[in-house]
Amino acid sequence: MSDARNHDVPSGLTRHALHRWPKIELHRHLEGCVRFETAWHWAQRSPDLAGLDQDELRRRIEFDGVRDFTHFLNRFASLRQLYTCREAIEQVAWEAVEDAAAEHIRYLELRFSPDHFASYAGFDMETVTLWIVDAAAAAARLHNIRVRYLLTIARNYDEQTAAEILSIALRHRDRGIVGLDLAGNELLYPAVPFAALFARAREEGLGVTVHAGEAGPAASVWEAVEELGAHRIGHGIRCVDDVRLVHTLRERRIALEVCLTSNVQTGVVPSLLDHPLRRLVQAGVPLTLCSDDPRISRITLTDEWRNALDLGLSLEQIVGFTLQAVEHAFLTSAEKEELREALAREIRALPVNDPSR
Repeated sequence: MSDARNHDVPSGLTRHALHRWPKIELHRHLEGCVRFETAWHWAQRSPDLAGLDQDELRRRIEFDGVRDFTHFLNRFASLRQLYTCREAIEQVAWEAVEDAAAEHIRYLELRFSPDHFASYAGFDMETVTLWIVDAAAAAARLHNIRVRYLLTIARNYDEQTAAEILSIALRHRDRGIVGLDLAGNELLYPAVPFAALFARAREEGLGVTVHAGEAGPAASVWEAVEELGAHRIGHGIRCVDDVRLVHTLRERRIALEVCLTSNVQTGVVPSLLDHPLRRLVQAGVPLTLCSDDPRISRITLTDEWRNALDLGLSLEQIVGFTLQAVEHAFLTSAEKEELREALAREIRALPVNDPSR
């Protein structure tokens, strides 16, 4: 990616110019990718949502200005109530991939909990998983984007539900399921009860990423690393509070999936300017920029690039995060090399008079 060298950010760099750069997304929840228009359509068929007007529905499923971690997580409870039929689930999966492709995302790891989409209407989790990955794969073929899938286990799930999700992942790796994710409220639920299950996932060759050090302390990241063997950490920003942990992440090349806007909206940092991104970069911790829940937050990955620039990072550094994303993607070495070469070709092809080059 030598083409990205020495590209200091011009003062006139626009969001449009950033939008055109090829990107990689490793931390995007399908649950947070629902277009409002789609939600409104399917809400009319939901017994618990049909009586709401558009403003109230928007308040329930999008960021409403309240910067609180638990309040933010409550968006997902309302979103679950949309899924009364197969068509709703397939449409959301298709549109999530379509939206990512429109952002010039060239490789996407899309994560989701089968239970989130299955529970409201009593669907089978495995059936729902196949609806999602097949619809997303069809959209990926049409829009020329590579997509892989991570199945999410929530920290509050019982052992049986968690084990079934792992089994689904293992049975359908041929459909592009490459990893397992642990998510949910780390303030209330520890990760240790899932240690054996995630050990099996690693032994079977699945990638492991764990939400930790977001609302919780650095100790939560230690738990993800030492007890669950995480290859990547979702968020992980509280690692800056522990020098030894920073050293461990750097030396073991465990990447953080950093989501700037989400961290502000959940209240885990007071403002964008208070975000520890620059400290993480200076400490040499591997990281990549991600959007988390773009439709809940009403952002795109391009917006997160712009936010990183506003924090004083250079375009060269941000493109470097894309390179790091390739290295930490749950792909084979050959797939990573192919992706790396494709990114380099695309960057070389950007117009020479583009102010972002």
